[in-house]
Amino acid sequence: MTKRNEPEKKSGLTVLSPEDVFRFNCHQGLDCFTRCCRDITIFLTPYDTLRMKNALHISSGDFLTEYTVTMIGDTGLPVVVLKMREDDEKSCPFLTSSGCTLYPDRPWACRIYPLQPESTKLTEKAGKTYYSVMDVPFCRGLLSDSVLSLSDWIEEQGIPVYLEMEALFKKITANERLTKEKITNKKIQEMYYMACYDLDRFRRFVLESTFLERFDIEPEAVEQIKTDDVALYLFAIQWLEYGLLAQHVLKVKPNVMAAKKQELGIE
Repeated sequence: MTKRNEPEKKSGLTVLSPEDVFRFNCHQGLDCFTRCCRDITIFLTPYDTLRMKNALHISSGDFLTEYTVTMIGDTGLPVVVLKMREDDEKSCPFLTSSGCTLYPDRPWACRIYPLQPESTKLTEKAGKTYYSVMDVPFCRGLLSDSVLSLSDWIEEQGIPVYLEMEALFKKITANERLTKEKITNKKIQEMYYMACYDLDRFRRFVLESTFLERFDIEPEAVEQIKTDDVALYLFAIQWLEYGLLAQHVLKVKPNVMAAKKQELGIE
């Protein structure tokens, strides 16, 4: 039997390896239950918005209007934040006395609690992610006798698919070209927002505009993005790589390319 590293009661930051364990157990019997769902800023990833809007059975546009606030980040690209209720405690809109109404589809930031990433650019480049246990004085769950390994917790909370989807998104947001040059073009900001967060509108853009007349997309892929939101998200990331990072992940149709060359006077 493999011996697991017991959690140490000491101050300071302890970065966990997959085999390390920590103490945590959250349940309704705790007097702090749902306190972590109040007066907090939760940034939503594109995959968060996809899961949440589908769980609510509403369009991405309705979800964004009703439940989010959009800000412009340091790179000039839009970021989406969950809109809290306008009550004294600034509660999450999906919070009830018995917990979260969207728990199976809760955002990544809620899903990973009480852990927090401790990754750097070097570890991300190597494809590794490290975590530490958050220092939350009011959280009684951290005093539990229940012991969990990091690897078991990651699996139990359904985090692997979020990491997979987030890694694709970070290929865009962490690109050196974008981090060095702040984007101020409103059209680019709007197109980025649509492709990342407003997926239903992005689907209409692909299927109802001249998009498919310009790009050489396999018929099977077109059929998939008509109904599959994850396939649509993956395609949106490709489109952003093409448009923002100038990567040749999409093919322009030969006749369109020839017409463009003729327009520019290129032989």
